Formats: sequence, structure tokens, C-alpha cells
Amino acid sequence: MYFCLVVDDELWIRQGMVNRVNRCEGFRAIRTEANGRDALTWLEGRGHSADILVSDVRMPHMDGLELIGQVKRRFPGMRAIVISSYDDFEYAKQGIALGAVDYIVKPVNPDDLERALHAAAEQLETMRRHEARSILLRAYSQPSTQELMRQWRERPARAERDALPLLVVDTLAVLERWAGDRRDLLSPLAEAWIAGIAETRGGADVFDWMKGALARSPVPLVEDLELYRRLSGVYRLELALSWFGSRHTAGGSAAGTKTVIDVKRYIERHYARKLSLQVIADAVNVSKPHLSQVFRQHTGMTIWSWLIEVRMRRAKELLLASDMRQAEIAEAVGYADGAHFAKVFKAYYGMNATELKSRYYGELLALEPGPGGEGPAAERD
Repeated sequence: MYFCLVVDDELWIRQGMVNRVNRCEGFRAIRTEANGRDALTWLEGRGHSADILVSDVRMPHMDGLELIGQVKRRFPGMRAIVISSYDDFEYAKQGIALGAVDYIVKPVNPDDLERALHAAAEQLETMRRHEARSILLRAYSQPSTQELMRQWRERPARAERDALPLLVVDTLAVLERWAGDRRDLLSPLAEAWIAGIAETRGGADVFDWMKGALARSPVPLVEDLELYRRLSGVYRLELALSWFGSRHTAGGSAAGTKTVIDVKRYIERHYARKLSLQVIADAVNVSKPHLSQVFRQHTGMTIWSWLIEVRMRRAKELLLASDMRQAEIAEAVGYADGAHFAKVFKAYYGMNATELKSRYYGELLALEPGPGGEGPAAERD
């Protein structure tokens, strides 16, 4: 899912753009602003971020071209699309020169907007993978990373099984430090890391290796939010293994593993839709009974449990990284009934959305340095 910030000084146009963006699969308008100045202020706020800026040109206080220039300098991980009532070559030329992906003239054609959004998404993925590989190369040269790799090589099989979850978390910690504020790079970083593991351990074995590690690492959210977040990130890495599917040798086990990978990938991409077992089975070209059996054999869980897990992880991300209301989050992750979403959310996390958000930011504030800059304020005498 790519998050879009829509900026236009006319309310009815903003509302129309939000509807058009949200109808494009894989994209979600998470914020609207009436001018460039307010948009920039929102982006600078704690916990606020967007992937794609969709902005008008002529607006009070700060126009769209100036906003795009500011975003390019201060938020290089974003991409921009210019929307204007003026079919003016100079505007288009300035926008493209500032790095805009496309220049669309109002009234906006939905097909043109969708093409521009997908072009922006493609640029983002290319950029993130390139930057992630560069960071990974630097991280691998550090003594801390080399020590982790040495531990992997030297641990006996049984000790490796016992210690692997902690090594997984430690490695993610290294990658997070090198990513710094670029949280958007963590997924491609992790994918590159998985590819490196695959080269040393050999294809299909990696899937079960990672899955087993995570199954042995239950970490309650309430006890350690940061560790849980990292482990959740690792769990999502199973999707990074999808490319193994084409490399598996023929055979029942390999075919079953590929089916599971395809199902998980399909659900990750379409979790916001109304899904049924038949729809999923058709998408991966297997029968419903076979699908249920294979998925449970390989994962130890039902497809519906996995769907709930994907939706709840996504709901948590939206809750903590956007200003969306609970009803909007419910709809964004595939729940038409807000009350049902609230019930599932509480059952999954052990607390409601408001409590989770308060607990999360409370934990972060507890880690803020005190007046002397020496550790959390809670630890002062």
C-alpha cells in the first residue's frame, strides 16, 4: 500500500481526488491539505509520512511547485504528481524539472491518475531497492555484522535452532541503525538480507528455516513493543521469499511451498478486498480442499488466521503512522463493519486501538532523554 498526501486549495477537488486515489488498488489517500505550507507542516510532524504527493499548482501561502521543491530537498523518499487547471507547458516543465513523476490537467481522468500513481510507485521501489543494497553493503562491512555472520557459521545445528530468533532480531537491529530515519528502506533491506541468506543456505530450505525461527519467538506486544515490531518485520520477510518459487525443483513439497507463498503474496496484496476461500483458490490455481490442507500443513494455521494477521498488522501500521479514524482504518484493511473490526483488533492485540496507540507513544516517551541528556526521564532520581 502506498500512502498519498493530496494538496489542493478547493475542498470539493480535494474530496474528489481522495475518492479517485482510493479507487486505485494499492494506493490510499491518508491526508489532505489546502496549501503547500500546511502540507509541509504536516509532513514535519512526528509520525507523519506519505509516499506520494498529489498537489495542485496554484495555492495560497505556498504553491505546488514550491512545495514539490521543498519535498524533494527534505523528503527525498517521496514522489510527486502535479495536478493543474492550466494546460501550460511552462508549469509542466518546471514540475518535471523538480522531479515530478507526471503533470495531469484538470479535470483529472481516472486512468491518467492511476498511470501516474503506478509510475510513482515503480520509481519508489527502484529507488528503495537501490538504496537498500547500498546500505546493506556498508552494514555488512561493520564488525557487529561480521560477528553475527560468524555466529551463524559456527553454531552447531541444535544451538542454531535455539538461538536463531535472537540473531534474527539482532540483524534487523543492525539494518535499522543503518537505515536511520529511512524506515521505508527496511523492507527492501530485509529482502536483500534474505537473498544473502539464501545464497549461503540454499533455496527452498530458507523458507522453513525462517518460519521455524519465528514460531519459536513469541513476544507479547505489551511487554516489548520494539522487539515485537522487529519480529513482525521478520515475519513479513516470508513474502520476500516468493522468488524462490520459480527456483524450486519439481516435487510435492516444493509445489506446496510455492502454493503457500503464492497465497500469502495474494493476501498481502488484496487484504483490503472481500476475500473468500474460492477467490483465493482461483487466484493460485488450486482446489479449495487442497488449498486448505496445504496451507495448514506448511504453516500450522488456517488461511483465515493468516488473513487476520495481515489485516491486523496493517491496521496497526495505519493507526501509528497516520491520522486516519478507526472506521477509515477498518475499511482500509477489509472490514466493512467497524464494530467487528474493533472486536477482532482487541482480540488480536489484547487492547483496543486507542489503548494500543497510547501505550505505544507512552513507551516512546519513556525512552526520551531527561534534562541532562542521560537516559529516560523515568530513570531520574
